[in-house]
Amino acid sequence: MAGGDAKGSDSAGARLARARVRLGLSVDHVAEKLRVEPQTILALEADEHRLFGAAVFVRGFLRRYAALVGEPETEIEALYAQRPEAQERPDLSKTGMHRIASDTHGKLGARSALLAAVALGIIAAVWWSLRAKPPAMPVTSEEHILVAPAAPSPGIAAPAPQAVPAAASSAAPPALVRRHLALTFSGECWVEVYDVRGARLFFGFGHADSTQAFEVAAPFRVVLGNVAAIAMSVEGAAVSLPAAAPGARVRFSVDADGNVFGVQ
Repeated sequence: MAGGDAKGSDSAGARLARARVRLGLSVDHVAEKLRVEPQTILALEADEHRLFGAAVFVRGFLRRYAALVGEPETEIEALYAQRPEAQERPDLSKTGMHRIASDTHGKLGARSALLAAVALGIIAAVWWSLRAKPPAMPVTSEEHILVAPAAPSPGIAAPAPQAVPAAASSAAPPALVRRHLALTFSGECWVEVYDVRGARLFFGFGHADSTQAFEVAAPFRVVLGNVAAIAMSVEGAAVSLPAAAPGARVRFSVDADGNVFGVQ
């Protein structure tokens, strides 16, 4: 393994692993959030940094992982900097970057100039075509749309076109029901909150003796990593949260009246 004697309980990987377990997150869940393979998370926690090639890539992965689980990024980087592999020159064969031979500089320069000229020509043509078209005039709620009548029968005069409000041509979207949501933490808990449109309003973890409050369009979805460490209220009324094992992740939805449904 690439840890040697420097690897210990205070290593960068060990700190990240302890934070993940403390928040009740699995390796697969962290890998999904960081958009990497689970093997990458296991390698970071085991301080197997040589698998990533250049130190700059290792630092990038460590910073993202630290931000996700709430560890200070500077402290994690400092722990990694103490390791001997952090001072080594990168192996370009592992990073996918290779040295360019000197005799190819001229060819690449000429090709780049040609591609740039073609791109500028395409951009200019698109700009001119858009400039030549008159802008479309939107129909507001106060304007009217002329509706042509059906063809008249022989001998009957055609009626004049009738004006109807533009609002009548399409149904208005339903108004969003907004509620005041408060999250109070008695311990560390992972939380995700998504409103009725799927917009992410909260993503992270809360510390003990802290509160998060914001407006949310109901019904909204919630993901909790430690139900026992959080209390939730909607418009000041307590929400009865579903029971779950300590550290277990649970998903559910809450309607505008604070009722829980769709528990997973």
